Amino acid sequence: MKGLLAAGEAACIVHGANRLGANSLLDLVVFGRAAAEFTKENEKVGATQKPLSADAGESSIKMLDELRYSKGTNGTAEIRIGM
Repeated sequence: MKGLLAAGEAACIVHGANRLGANSLLDLVVFGRAAAEFTKENEKVGATQKPLSADAGESSIKMLDELRYSKGTNGTAEIRIGM
């Protein structure tokens, strides 16, 4: 989504990864400031987001459901051992 920025653990792909790799407070200060500066330079005060369609997000939910309920040939234990 254009204009959506995150810092700290909210920006991590894996929950808690920020705590493992860096000091959370330092990360928030550095990347939070970078996000603020980017926003100041690239966004207009009072700009509005165009309205979302009634089915916004449905394709994402469908994709996640397909992954969650898929019936592959390899079990999770077999994949874990391979990793």
